[in-house]
Amino acid sequence: MHDLASRAHQRATGESLGRVSVNVLIKHCATLLGEVLSEVLRPHGLCYKNYLIMVMLYSHPDSTANPSELCLGMAETRSNMTRLTDELVERGWAQRITNSADRRRVDLSLTAAGEALLQTVMPRLRAHIAQIYGAFSESELDQLERSLLKLVAVLEAQREGRT
Repeated sequence: MHDLASRAHQRATGESLGRVSVNVLIKHCATLLGEVLSEVLRPHGLCYKNYLIMVMLYSHPDSTANPSELCLGMAETRSNMTRLTDELVERGWAQRITNSADRRRVDLSLTAAGEALLQTVMPRLRAHIAQIYGAFSESELDQLERSLLKLVAVLEAQREGRT
């Protein structure tokens, strides 16, 4: 991926990737992490995106959220979020419920089976993630986390028009 981006950038601008390289590497790492973690989840009938939706739901006290909130949190289109949540509903891990405050609004809620599945897969996924990051020292991981948090703050500020 990095080589492809480097060649394309060289061809388009006549220059090396420079700091664009960081973008390419972050995107490539995100893709690889999604693929690797999806493999861990596959025996349970999950892909990483569905797992993330379930975690987002589980993070609410009542395990319920509006699909629009989920779209924002996962940077997914409404149509793709509908497809992903349909899979969770079809498998019995989530259900659509009418919002008590606004009957026109339909929310998504984890079922007991969905919560039980999360409690089963979370420890396995955590163990695999620990294995992945085992290649780094604690100080390297601390620095990586600080750098990524700083990048998140910069990007969120730009998205909100503050810079």
